[in-house]
Amino acid sequence: MNAIGIDMSKDTFQACFDEGKGKKFDNTEDGIKGFVSEILKLKFRKNDTRIGVESTGVYHLLLAIRLTDLGWSVYVINPLESHKMIMQGLRTVKTDRLDAEKIRLMTLSKHGYLFCDTKETLILKGLISERLALVEMRQQTKQRLGVNKLKTLALQSSLPSSHQDLLKTLTKNIKELERLMGKYEQSKQELLRSIPGIGQTAAAALVAFVGDVDRFETPEKLVAYIGLDCRVYQSGTSIHGKGYISKRGNTYLRHILFNSAFIARQYDKDLFSYYHKKLSEGKHYFSVMCAIERKLVHIIYAVWKRGTPYESRGKVE
Repeated sequence: MNAIGIDMSKDTFQACFDEGKGKKFDNTEDGIKGFVSEILKLKFRKNDTRIGVESTGVYHLLLAIRLTDLGWSVYVINPLESHKMIMQGLRTVKTDRLDAEKIRLMTLSKHGYLFCDTKETLILKGLISERLALVEMRQQTKQRLGVNKLKTLALQSSLPSSHQDLLKTLTKNIKELERLMGKYEQSKQELLRSIPGIGQTAAAALVAFVGDVDRFETPEKLVAYIGLDCRVYQSGTSIHGKGYISKRGNTYLRHILFNSAFIARQYDKDLFSYYHKKLSEGKHYFSVMCAIERKLVHIIYAVWKRGTPYESRGKVE
């Protein structure tokens, strides 16, 4: 198996084809064509080559989409993992060439996940990102309205403010984005919404950020992808400190699923019983909720894999 490592930036990307051998290309259509010509010239074949690139928000998308369309296997690597790999060793020198070499080694070691985003999931990601930005703006606007109200009360005089109109506009725009979100990958979203606690926003986020559930062989791998798997520090027979979740995955998805777990354990009988059982054992509230969240991911995995709506074994009375 051959591997190519790519260190991506906004305008260019550095490719490492072999140990000590690399080349820089423009992050443009022409630059990508030049990259493809180079790897074909070097006799790389599609069926035994992994191309690894660090997740960089949007900068890696053009390359990943074009290469995937051409039949190459592109693997996206979590920047937290690549950063740890890049910063290993005694040398503090950091260059694009060295970073690309490290990413190539990670790709060779089968780090990262296969890029399989469709046009619909990419649009869905964009809508979710825009909605999140507007929700944050709406929260800030509400805070400003609260401040203005206190000042008005203290001064006993009305202060000019346009925040109320802005709040209405933001709420209207958020609702429109949510309407648009529901138009993409509708069948998958409807399937996931059959699960207690999974509403419109959670279903859209799962479809957008998980993509194809079939790329996960087990529910535990989906749990790890989201970043809900437990980690402990162990040396020999000693385990130091308490376990904690790895937080390697998508932060927004974990946040959304935490809220979903909070709702689900109020309506699903099994989750409700498990929640109170763990609390009675003296577990901390947040530890229990993380456990509920992991169980919910297992349910999501089963429903999504099976392709049939969730069937509850009983509601909370």
